[in-house]
Amino acid sequence: MMVKKIIAAILIITASIGCSNNTKTISILVSNPTSIERLDEFVSIHISEIFKKYSGFDMNSFIVTSEAEEIPFQIEDVNGEKLISFIISLNAGEKKEIKIEYGNGIIPSKYKNETYAELSPKKGGIYFDGKFRGTEFESVASYKVPAIHKDHDALFKYEGPGWESEIVGYRLYLDWRNATDIFGKKIQKILLNEVGVHDTVASDDSYHKMQEWGMDIFKVGSTLGIGSFGMWSSDKVNMVSKTDSIEYNLIKNGPLKSEFTIDYYGWLVDGKKYSLYSNISINARSRLTKCDLKIENADNLVTGLAKYDGTNFIKSESTGKWQYIALYGKQSLADDDLGIAVLYNNENLIQLTEDKLSYVLVLNPLDSKVTYYFTAAWVQEPDGIKNEKEFVKYLDNSLIRFNNPLIIEF
Repeated sequence: MMVKKIIAAILIITASIGCSNNTKTISILVSNPTSIERLDEFVSIHISEIFKKYSGFDMNSFIVTSEAEEIPFQIEDVNGEKLISFIISLNAGEKKEIKIEYGNGIIPSKYKNETYAELSPKKGGIYFDGKFRGTEFESVASYKVPAIHKDHDALFKYEGPGWESEIVGYRLYLDWRNATDIFGKKIQKILLNEVGVHDTVASDDSYHKMQEWGMDIFKVGSTLGIGSFGMWSSDKVNMVSKTDSIEYNLIKNGPLKSEFTIDYYGWLVDGKKYSLYSNISINARSRLTKCDLKIENADNLVTGLAKYDGTNFIKSESTGKWQYIALYGKQSLADDDLGIAVLYNNENLIQLTEDKLSYVLVLNPLDSKVTYYFTAAWVQEPDGIKNEKEFVKYLDNSLIRFNNPLIIEF
């Protein structure tokens, strides 16, 4: 019996050594160069950089680990370049080792989706008497908006595309308003696929009333809402209202990032037509939406914030490349505190101005491109931002993060 146990032990040890020899490890050091804690930072590694140093890397069989624990990752394709993206947290000044283990048939775990994006038009597309008819919405990967579409015609579930992290959700009115609204959450959960599914007649929509999960918490009207985009012309904001056609495409959905594009062709502004390409994305464990815009032969693009009584206007005071404008106060439809902000690159800034409805950032498209972020923090979020002081600290820390990226070393 003792001999059998010894032989079995030898076999186990031999098998372990063989497995180890067939599994290879890439070590990556990620450093926080700042004096603040970097919670839930989104990191992307170019796979081409990995192949330069590790030609045998198997991108079909690997996991990412931190402190010997597997962590979720997502493979992205950005402009034809593949990336491995993951999320980590670092203390002030900390350097952390991240390992990519590959080979030997390694299969990553199934990670839960922490982000979501969708566009859900009415199934069937039957149009009668000014409304799209039907009892069911259907999420689509791509969609060309019908020329007859107008606001409140029941074509889309909650009137356009929606996107979310577990913290906050947003939606964009995909009609002449082309403005962005906010879903406030009382629970941390991915839930937009369940919101508005029975609101098929565009009347008394359920999300306008408080639900167990939260509600639509912002009034947009004819304003810039939160981070909506347009053009400054004839001393006013021109929204993306008149176009020849509009196309939507879902790029990716989770687990750590969701992203979609909306392309506007023949956008008419003061007698001139433009093609505007927008890319909108959100990362897991974040309340920030990233907005990438591209336009040819245009002098400016604008974004901004709707202004309402009872709010305090706040502007960043730092000297870095990234800056913000923000509003905090009782501006939610639940009649409680809500903070909203736009974070922009000062290199793009032409002017900060305002009209009767909105605070307006007029931005210069450098190389035909503008990138900015917008964010919202509602007082009813669980474990969220509860007052103006906390909101300003969150924004100031966001600028530190933007102006001082993490350092990545192989």
